[in-house]
Amino acid sequence: MFRWILFGSVLCFLMAPPADVFGQFGPSGNRFDPYAPGLDPRVRRDWREKAVAAVGPTARDFVETQGDEAVTAIFACSRPVAVKLVEFYSSGKMGKLPRPRALLYVISQPRHGDDVALWAIYHAGELTDADSFDAYLRSPLDYALGLKQLAAGAAEVRARRLNQPAPWTVSLSPSEKMGIAVVAGLAIVGYLIGRHRRSGIC
Repeated sequence: MFRWILFGSVLCFLMAPPADVFGQFGPSGNRFDPYAPGLDPRVRRDWREKAVAAVGPTARDFVETQGDEAVTAIFACSRPVAVKLVEFYSSGKMGKLPRPRALLYVISQPRHGDDVALWAIYHAGELTDADSFDAYLRSPLDYALGLKQLAAGAAEVRARRLNQPAPWTVSLSPSEKMGIAVVAGLAIVGYLIGRHRRSGIC
């Protein structure tokens, strides 16, 4: 009797569709890592085909356009959410985000998957704002689980961006500023003296 139960369990596992193991695949561990050094292009192509086969033909354009990030995002989610992600792309709403591939990368991170993907899909309009988008990518689970409001996060990102000094701005101490002023003054005086002497000679 026990052997028949064991046989039946094994048979059910073998018959289970690939969708049942969705969330086990991602960018770390014994999973597809598109950023692994020296990754064989054949392996990348194989994973793209697996992603299309798992979700369906409608995923072809999504996978080929968004590349390896699309593959890792698909396998980080359950099949129903992966299908929604493909539909989100096909609707054109994903293309309105500042950096779609960056979102897919964040979705593919461990323990993000469904929660991060679904929140982004349902709040796509808010994420078209660059500051809101950057805030979400920094700590997506805080927003997806209702621990923080996106408006507050966007305000923090905006304030940080506006208070950031321009790349060409150099912060100088008062003594350094005084030294530069003295050197500039001496240079101007020297120039004027030299010019006066030249004009006197002529």
